[in-house]
Amino acid sequence: MQKSVIQKLKQALIDNGNLESHENDMVVLAVSISDRRHRANVKFYRDKAFNTLWTTVANDLNTAPKNSWVRIDLVQAVQKLRRSIFETKLAKVPKMNYWRYGVSFDADFKHALLEMEINGQNFFKPGKLQV
Repeated sequence: MQKSVIQKLKQALIDNGNLESHENDMVVLAVSISDRRHRANVKFYRDKAFNTLWTTVANDLNTAPKNSWVRIDLVQAVQKLRRSIFETKLAKVPKMNYWRYGVSFDADFKHALLEMEINGQNFFKPGKLQV
Protein backbone atom coordinates (compact mmCIF):
# COMPACT_ATOMS: atom_id res chain seq x y z
CA MET A 1 0.00 0.00 0.00
CA GLN A 2 1.28 3.48 -0.82
CA LYS A 3 2.75 5.54 2.00
CA SER A 4 0.66 8.55 0.97
CA VAL A 5 -2.53 6.53 1.46
CA ILE A 6 -1.33 5.30 4.85
CA GLN A 7 -0.57 8.89 5.87
CA LYS A 8 -4.07 9.99 4.77
CA LEU A 9 -5.62 7.23 6.87
CA LYS A 10 -3.61 8.36 9.89
CA GLN A 11 -4.62 11.98 9.39
CA ALA A 12 -8.29 11.05 9.04
CA LEU A 13 -8.15 9.31 12.42
CA ILE A 14 -6.39 12.28 14.02
CA ASP A 15 -8.97 14.65 12.53
CA ASN A 16 -11.68 12.56 14.17
CA GLY A 17 -10.36 13.97 17.44
CA ASN A 18 -11.45 11.29 19.89
CA LEU A 19 -8.81 8.57 19.75
CA GLU A 20 -9.08 7.08 23.24
CA SER A 21 -11.74 4.93 24.74
CA HIS A 22 -12.99 6.76 27.84
CA GLU A 23 -13.33 3.54 29.83
CA ASN A 24 -9.74 2.36 29.67
CA ASP A 25 -7.62 5.22 28.25
CA MET A 26 -6.46 2.98 25.43
CA VAL A 27 -6.44 3.53 21.70
CA VAL A 28 -8.10 0.57 20.00
CA LEU A 29 -8.25 0.21 16.22
CA ALA A 30 -9.79 -2.58 14.16
CA VAL A 31 -8.13 -2.75 10.75
CA SER A 32 -9.88 -4.72 8.00
CA ILE A 33 -7.96 -5.52 4.82
CA SER A 34 -9.45 -7.29 1.81
CA ASP A 35 -8.03 -8.23 -1.58
CA ARG A 36 -11.47 -7.35 -3.04
CA ARG A 37 -12.28 -11.01 -3.74
CA HIS A 38 -12.31 -12.48 -0.25
CA ARG A 39 -13.73 -11.56 3.11
CA ALA A 40 -11.54 -9.04 4.92
CA ASN A 41 -8.95 -10.08 7.45
CA VAL A 42 -9.64 -8.12 10.65
CA LYS A 43 -6.99 -7.39 13.24
CA PHE A 44 -7.38 -5.40 16.45
CA TYR A 45 -4.58 -3.11 17.66
CA ARG A 46 -4.39 -1.70 21.17
CA ASP A 47 -1.94 0.67 22.88
CA LYS A 48 -1.87 3.61 25.28
CA ALA A 49 -0.32 5.98 22.71
CA PHE A 50 -1.74 6.56 19.23
CA ASN A 51 1.64 7.17 17.58
CA THR A 52 3.09 3.92 18.94
CA LEU A 53 -0.01 2.06 17.83
CA TRP A 54 0.02 3.67 14.41
CA THR A 55 3.63 2.60 13.79
CA THR A 56 2.51 -1.02 14.10
CA VAL A 57 -0.59 -0.45 11.96
CA ALA A 58 1.43 1.36 9.26
CA ASN A 59 3.95 -1.50 9.13
CA ASP A 60 1.13 -3.97 8.54
CA LEU A 61 -0.50 -1.72 5.94
CA ASN A 62 2.83 -1.47 4.09
CA THR A 63 2.61 -5.20 3.38
CA ALA A 64 -0.97 -5.01 2.05
CA PRO A 65 -1.36 -5.30 -1.73
CA LYS A 66 -1.63 -2.01 -3.61
CA ASN A 67 -5.32 -2.32 -4.55
CA SER A 68 -6.56 -3.61 -1.20
CA TRP A 69 -9.73 -2.40 0.41
CA VAL A 70 -8.98 -1.04 3.86
CA ARG A 71 -11.34 -0.04 6.62
CA ILE A 72 -10.25 1.24 10.02
CA ASP A 73 -12.69 1.29 12.91
CA LEU A 74 -11.88 3.29 16.02
CA VAL A 75 -13.25 1.99 19.32
CA GLN A 76 -14.48 5.00 21.26
CA ALA A 77 -16.55 3.36 23.97
CA VAL A 78 -16.50 0.05 25.77
CA GLN A 79 -19.36 -1.30 27.83
CA LYS A 80 -18.73 -4.28 30.10
CA LEU A 81 -21.75 -6.53 30.51
CA ARG A 82 -22.43 -9.65 32.49
CA ARG A 83 -23.35 -12.59 30.32
CA SER A 84 -26.98 -12.58 31.50
CA ILE A 85 -27.42 -8.93 30.51
CA PHE A 86 -25.70 -9.53 27.17
CA GLU A 87 -28.03 -12.45 26.44
CA THR A 88 -31.06 -10.33 27.36
CA LYS A 89 -29.94 -7.64 24.91
CA LEU A 90 -29.43 -10.27 22.20
CA ALA A 91 -32.93 -11.61 22.78
CA LYS A 92 -34.31 -8.14 22.04
CA VAL A 93 -32.73 -7.93 18.57
CA PRO A 94 -35.84 -7.50 16.36
CA LYS A 95 -34.49 -9.01 13.13
CA MET A 96 -31.48 -10.84 11.87
CA ASN A 97 -28.59 -8.52 11.06
CA TYR A 98 -29.87 -5.74 13.32
CA TRP A 99 -27.14 -5.97 15.97
CA ARG A 100 -25.35 -2.60 15.95
CA TYR A 101 -22.29 -3.17 18.11
CA GLY A 102 -19.00 -4.96 18.02
CA VAL A 103 -18.35 -7.57 20.67
CA SER A 104 -15.15 -8.46 22.47
CA PHE A 105 -15.02 -11.50 24.71
CA ASP A 106 -11.90 -10.26 26.49
CA ALA A 107 -10.49 -6.88 27.57
CA ASP A 108 -7.57 -7.03 25.13
CA PHE A 109 -9.74 -7.50 22.00
CA LYS A 110 -7.96 -10.77 21.20
CA HIS A 111 -11.36 -12.43 20.71
CA ALA A 112 -13.46 -9.68 19.17
CA LEU A 113 -15.86 -9.22 16.29
CA LEU A 114 -16.96 -6.12 14.43
CA GLU A 115 -20.63 -5.37 13.77
CA MET A 116 -20.15 -6.23 10.09
CA GLU A 117 -18.65 -9.63 10.94
CA ILE A 118 -21.48 -10.45 13.34
CA ASN A 119 -24.21 -9.46 10.91
CA GLY A 120 -22.49 -10.85 7.81
CA GLN A 121 -22.31 -14.32 9.38
CA ASN A 122 -25.70 -14.18 11.15
CA PHE A 123 -24.10 -14.92 14.51
CA PHE A 124 -27.05 -13.54 16.45
CA LYS A 125 -30.56 -14.61 15.62
CA PRO A 126 -33.79 -13.09 16.94
CA GLY A 127 -36.07 -15.11 19.12
CA LYS A 128 -36.63 -16.27 22.65
CA LEU A 129 -33.72 -16.32 25.03
CA GLN A 130 -32.62 -19.90 25.54
CA VAL A 131 -30.23 -20.50 28.40
